[in-house]
Amino acid sequence: MSQLSLLGTSFQLTGVMAAIRAAMRNAAGAEESEGRKILVDRLNDLAAQSGIRLTSGNSPVISKATLDKWLSPSDLSHPPSILALLVFCSVTDCAEPLRVAARALGFDLMTREDRMLRDYAQAILDEKAARQRKNKLEKEL
Repeated sequence: MSQLSLLGTSFQLTGVMAAIRAAMRNAAGAEESEGRKILVDRLNDLAAQSGIRLTSGNSPVISKATLDKWLSPSDLSHPPSILALLVFCSVTDCAEPLRVAARALGFDLMTREDRMLRDYAQAILDEKAARQRKNKLEKEL
């Protein structure tokens, strides 16, 4: 186990919310489109189905104005909560905002293709190891 550097982490976290917002903006589409209004409805629907609140305010739903604040590069006072980020990624079927957050901590997310390639590579390595064991046993016979 290694100790994490506090200094290194603070530099990685600088600007992470701006990067998350940028990734969310890309996933949300154009600001003036009907898509943003539909996105708000889909966010509210999933949150209601999941029994979670997207904001800490009195309203159980968010408005398009709240979504626009979450996505605004200049609004620093209205970051989305982690639950709101999860709902957003689920509704948009885009994990890039979470990938940005993970990268700030030195991690990354695997896609289905990444996992398949990893499993394929592991199968090749396992096959090679089995072949080596087989050759060793044959030599001992």
